[in-house]
Amino acid sequence: MTKSSAGDGGVAENALEGMLRPPKTLLLRFGYYRRRYGLLHAVCGYIGRYWSGFWNLVGPIVTRPYLKRWLATENPKILNLGGGIVLFDRWLTADVTPRADVYMDVTKSLPTPDDSVDVVYAEEVIEHVNRESGRQMLSECFRVLKPGGILRLTTPSLDYFAKRALMAPNGFEEINGIFYGHGHRCIYTETALREALRAAGFINIARSSYRAPESKYGVFDTHPARVAYALPEWSQYWEAGKPTGKPESQS
Repeated sequence: MTKSSAGDGGVAENALEGMLRPPKTLLLRFGYYRRRYGLLHAVCGYIGRYWSGFWNLVGPIVTRPYLKRWLATENPKILNLGGGIVLFDRWLTADVTPRADVYMDVTKSLPTPDDSVDVVYAEEVIEHVNRESGRQMLSECFRVLKPGGILRLTTPSLDYFAKRALMAPNGFEEINGIFYGHGHRCIYTETALREALRAAGFINIARSSYRAPESKYGVFDTHPARVAYALPEWSQYWEAGKPTGKPESQS
């Protein structure tokens, strides 16, 4: 497989435009985190980079003030769930890494009130947890979304890799890599993921594509631009809504 134009050159540059990049030197980077999050958050986050057990213990506590400030803002609430170090001013990045804005574990209840978020974005996340945890993650996304809110989700497509396994010369290596590499726990067929979204309560479930121009949230997609070997066609892209309370489509 070769890198397609969708992840190259100007497209990749555009996808990453505005991504926040802390300074490289230690003192400047610490100052950046202190100004952004506060002194205690910055100190604990620095320790947490070298001591994950410490961060798992204190991360949910020391990042709570930043989460509360974010929830209190008037801006649209866009939660980048499991987003690692993909930081933009447009959203709150939540993950277990101390480099995220706040600590959230997608396998547990999210520390966010019901009906509090306008958009949940989950790019290449759900495949990193087992199927049961994936179901819980989708249920939590549904819970925290406001009525009428949107989930945009991307994850590797088992349909794509199954076809490659049968037809491509190196398909055997590819499908084993997607199952057993990169910390993956569960790879979904498109049918299975649609059913999981429906079971969580979502409606208006629709396939999308990488940086889909017809989607308001397609511009959020960055994975093929950030990861040198990743291709847009590897993944499946979905959008789904939370009911407003009025009768809506169950597609």
